[in-house]
Amino acid sequence: MSSTPRKWKYRIRHLLEAIAECQRFTAGMTEEQFGADAKTLKAVVWNLTIMGEAARQIPADIEAAYAEIPWATIRGMRNHIVHGYDVIDVSIVWNVVQDRLQPLVPVLERIEREAVE
Repeated sequence: MSSTPRKWKYRIRHLLEAIAECQRFTAGMTEEQFGADAKTLKAVVWNLTIMGEAARQIPADIEAAYAEIPWATIRGMRNHIVHGYDVIDVSIVWNVVQDRLQPLVPVLERIEREAVE
Protein backbone atom coordinates (compact mmCIF):
# COMPACT_ATOMS: atom_id res chain seq x y z
CA MET A 1 0.00 0.00 0.00
CA SER A 2 1.18 3.45 -0.82
CA SER A 3 1.36 6.17 1.78
CA THR A 4 1.24 8.83 -0.94
CA PRO A 5 -1.97 10.84 -0.65
CA ARG A 6 -4.25 10.38 -3.62
CA LYS A 7 -5.76 13.30 -5.41
CA TRP A 8 -9.43 13.70 -4.59
CA LYS A 9 -10.53 13.24 -8.22
CA TYR A 10 -9.38 9.62 -7.97
CA ARG A 11 -11.99 9.27 -5.24
CA ILE A 12 -14.71 10.31 -7.70
CA ARG A 13 -13.53 7.49 -9.96
CA HIS A 14 -13.64 5.10 -6.97
CA LEU A 15 -17.24 6.14 -6.29
CA LEU A 16 -18.21 5.46 -9.90
CA GLU A 17 -16.44 2.11 -9.94
CA ALA A 18 -18.09 1.04 -6.68
CA ILE A 19 -21.53 1.97 -8.04
CA ALA A 20 -20.86 0.00 -11.22
CA GLU A 21 -19.81 -3.05 -9.23
CA CYS A 22 -22.89 -2.89 -6.99
CA GLN A 23 -25.08 -2.74 -10.06
CA ARG A 24 -23.23 -5.51 -11.84
CA PHE A 25 -23.22 -7.80 -8.80
CA THR A 26 -26.97 -7.42 -8.24
CA ALA A 27 -28.12 -7.44 -11.87
CA GLY A 28 -31.02 -9.84 -12.39
CA MET A 29 -31.43 -10.56 -8.69
CA THR A 30 -34.48 -10.16 -6.51
CA GLU A 31 -34.17 -8.77 -3.01
CA GLU A 32 -34.73 -12.28 -1.64
CA GLN A 33 -31.93 -13.72 -3.79
CA PHE A 34 -29.67 -10.86 -2.76
CA GLY A 35 -30.33 -11.44 0.94
CA ALA A 36 -29.66 -15.16 0.57
CA ASP A 37 -26.39 -14.69 -1.34
CA ALA A 38 -23.77 -13.95 1.31
CA LYS A 39 -20.97 -13.36 -1.22
CA THR A 40 -22.94 -10.80 -3.20
CA LEU A 41 -24.22 -9.09 -0.07
CA LYS A 42 -20.72 -8.77 1.34
CA ALA A 43 -19.32 -7.56 -1.99
CA VAL A 44 -21.98 -4.86 -2.21
CA VAL A 45 -21.52 -3.84 1.42
CA TRP A 46 -17.77 -3.58 0.80
CA ASN A 47 -18.39 -1.29 -2.18
CA LEU A 48 -20.70 0.91 -0.09
CA THR A 49 -17.89 1.12 2.46
CA ILE A 50 -15.47 2.17 -0.29
CA MET A 51 -17.95 4.82 -1.37
CA GLY A 52 -18.15 6.24 2.14
CA GLU A 53 -14.39 6.37 2.49
CA ALA A 54 -14.00 7.97 -0.94
CA ALA A 55 -16.67 10.57 -0.09
CA ARG A 56 -14.72 11.41 3.06
CA GLN A 57 -11.81 12.55 0.87
CA ILE A 58 -13.79 15.06 -1.20
CA PRO A 59 -12.94 18.70 -0.37
CA ALA A 60 -15.64 20.83 1.25
CA ASP A 61 -15.76 23.26 -1.68
CA ILE A 62 -16.50 20.40 -4.09
CA GLU A 63 -19.17 19.06 -1.75
CA ALA A 64 -20.78 22.51 -1.67
CA ALA A 65 -20.55 22.94 -5.43
CA TYR A 66 -22.23 19.58 -6.02
CA ALA A 67 -24.73 19.56 -3.18
CA GLU A 68 -27.05 17.22 -5.11
CA ILE A 69 -24.75 14.39 -4.04
CA PRO A 70 -25.71 13.29 -0.51
CA TRP A 71 -22.12 13.27 0.73
CA ALA A 72 -23.00 13.02 4.42
CA THR A 73 -25.42 10.16 3.78
CA ILE A 74 -22.78 8.24 1.82
CA ARG A 75 -20.30 8.70 4.67
CA GLY A 76 -22.99 7.80 7.18
CA MET A 77 -23.72 4.53 5.39
CA ARG A 78 -20.04 3.65 5.58
CA ASN A 79 -19.95 4.47 9.28
CA HIS A 80 -23.03 2.37 9.96
CA ILE A 81 -21.56 -0.59 8.07
CA VAL A 82 -18.19 -0.37 9.79
CA HIS A 83 -19.47 0.25 13.30
CA GLY A 84 -22.73 -1.70 13.05
CA TYR A 85 -21.58 -4.58 10.87
CA ASP A 86 -23.62 -7.02 12.97
CA VAL A 87 -26.94 -5.25 12.31
CA ILE A 88 -26.89 -4.47 8.59
CA ASP A 89 -30.42 -4.32 7.20
CA VAL A 90 -30.43 -6.16 3.87
CA SER A 91 -33.55 -4.28 2.73
CA ILE A 92 -31.87 -0.92 3.22
CA VAL A 93 -28.78 -2.05 1.32
CA TRP A 94 -30.97 -3.44 -1.47
CA ASN A 95 -32.98 -0.21 -1.73
CA VAL A 96 -29.84 1.90 -1.81
CA VAL A 97 -28.42 -0.17 -4.68
CA GLN A 98 -31.71 -0.26 -6.59
CA ASP A 99 -32.87 3.33 -6.09
CA ARG A 100 -30.14 5.64 -4.81
CA LEU A 101 -26.93 4.84 -6.69
CA GLN A 102 -27.80 5.27 -10.36
CA PRO A 103 -28.95 8.90 -9.99
CA LEU A 104 -25.48 9.73 -8.62
CA VAL A 105 -23.67 8.56 -11.74
CA PRO A 106 -24.35 11.53 -14.06
CA VAL A 107 -23.42 14.02 -11.34
CA LEU A 108 -20.23 12.16 -10.43
CA GLU A 109 -19.31 11.99 -14.10
CA ARG A 110 -19.91 15.73 -14.38
CA ILE A 111 -17.65 16.34 -11.36
CA GLU A 112 -14.97 14.26 -13.03
CA ARG A 113 -15.22 16.39 -16.19
CA GLU A 114 -15.67 19.85 -14.67
CA ALA A 115 -13.89 20.05 -11.36
CA VAL A 116 -10.30 21.22 -11.27
CA GLU A 117 -7.98 19.65 -8.78
